[in-house]
Amino acid sequence: MYKFRLLFILSISFQLTYAQSLNDLNIFLGSELNGTSRFNAMAGAFGALGGDLSGISINPAGSSVFLYSEFGATMNYSSTETEGIFFGNSRKQSPEDHLKLDQLGAVFVFNNTNTEANWTRLSLGINRHRVSKFDQKAQIQGSNIQGIDNYFLYYADGLPFENLPLYEGETVPEVYRILGEENGFAAQQAFLGYQAYILNPFDFEDTETEYYSNLDYNQVNQKLQLLSRGRHQKNTLNFGARYKNFLHLGVNLNLHKLEYHHNENFFESGHSTQSPVYDIEFGNELSVFGDGYSAQLGALLILKQFRLGLTYDSPEYLEISEESQQEVSSFYIDQGITTKETIKPGIINAYEPYQLILPSKTTLSAAYIFGNRGLISIDYTTQNTGDSVFKKEEGSSYLDDLTARVSTYFGTAQTLRIGSEFRLKDISLRAGFFNRINIQQKVSASDTAYTAGIGLDLGSNSLSFSLIQFQDSKTFQLFSEGLTDSYTLSNLHTQFSISYTIKL
Repeated sequence: MYKFRLLFILSISFQLTYAQSLNDLNIFLGSELNGTSRFNAMAGAFGALGGDLSGISINPAGSSVFLYSEFGATMNYSSTETEGIFFGNSRKQSPEDHLKLDQLGAVFVFNNTNTEANWTRLSLGINRHRVSKFDQKAQIQGSNIQGIDNYFLYYADGLPFENLPLYEGETVPEVYRILGEENGFAAQQAFLGYQAYILNPFDFEDTETEYYSNLDYNQVNQKLQLLSRGRHQKNTLNFGARYKNFLHLGVNLNLHKLEYHHNENFFESGHSTQSPVYDIEFGNELSVFGDGYSAQLGALLILKQFRLGLTYDSPEYLEISEESQQEVSSFYIDQGITTKETIKPGIINAYEPYQLILPSKTTLSAAYIFGNRGLISIDYTTQNTGDSVFKKEEGSSYLDDLTARVSTYFGTAQTLRIGSEFRLKDISLRAGFFNRINIQQKVSASDTAYTAGIGLDLGSNSLSFSLIQFQDSKTFQLFSEGLTDSYTLSNLHTQFSISYTIKL
């Protein structure tokens, strides 16, 4: 019984449970077409080509294709229009615009002056580029026969009622914090639901563990506003070598940094006129920070005009830490008087760090070079996203359960990239096509992109431009438990890039 609790209140509550859900994994598994303008214009099909700073991220053997040391940077202007679909209702948000320096890198080439040596060239590369950005603004709205009370009832079920009231001298922040530290996330949700009058116990006894809803409805109107910010950045250290002028080998050591901020504001209305509680607003803020590493091994075989590439990407190991904040409000009627109740603990929930392992990838590549006139290149990548793992060294039943559910939602991602380049003296015309089978098993729509660009060879330096139209679609759940109806976010990304490179 919580009739005597600590009086010292901290602004941060450290918890033994986690805020992570499959919704967030769906975000982190995503990747975009992002690199140099030449890379973007050819849809990233560089596994059998090399000679491009961003192409090294597809096949690390590509660095030893460079004839000269090179430095380059890329500026991107991107605009994203998001359409939210919920129970057949569609809502579009105005485009989100961003201008950022998303790629910066260099490669250093060391040619062997011994003409009889087997290893004729060594290369060292460094590159930083954005794997994906999480910037998104969206809204969904529609009618539902399931209300938000189902969410709070799910977490309250089985919890003794003694945890939920405020006893003499206690405050909402104090009790919310202690419940998080001693009972975890579920107890906090039940507490919010009870304090906002959304649920009540069948019997107001300390040992009561069953609850009922105070909401009365046949159908409710629901609106969810979403605002996300952040990015996944990859820093690469590359080593490459050329053997007898026909075989290139390479390795990448990658450091990953991930930052993701996600705000949700859920509003439910349309309850019956007899409902003692109505118009529920529920806000959640989540911040995720991750640091990790991965490696890549690549080979590139040059057979006159044909080139063949093979790359293995190791699993990506991320150490994840999370923070969250919540608030809930409702209107309730007591003895004919309507009152708005707002429960805002003002507590930051800091969760114990855990490890997220994203699965390995394999890429097969082929290209044909038309002398000095141009080329065509094809990459095929496969990754079983259902093998993603949440884990903690000390063990966690919650993370084990989440891992077990991954394979039921996510499947094998198959990605096809096709790129081409046609040269007119110092001008290169480029185009490409990108297609990725959706990683979600129940979503049939593929992610697709059409790309184009132009490059200008200025001798010791070059200038390139590219244009991408990338469309993707992902399905999410309203909440992880209780109220799990699905909604879809379809994004149309338009990106214009400009790259400048200098031969050193």
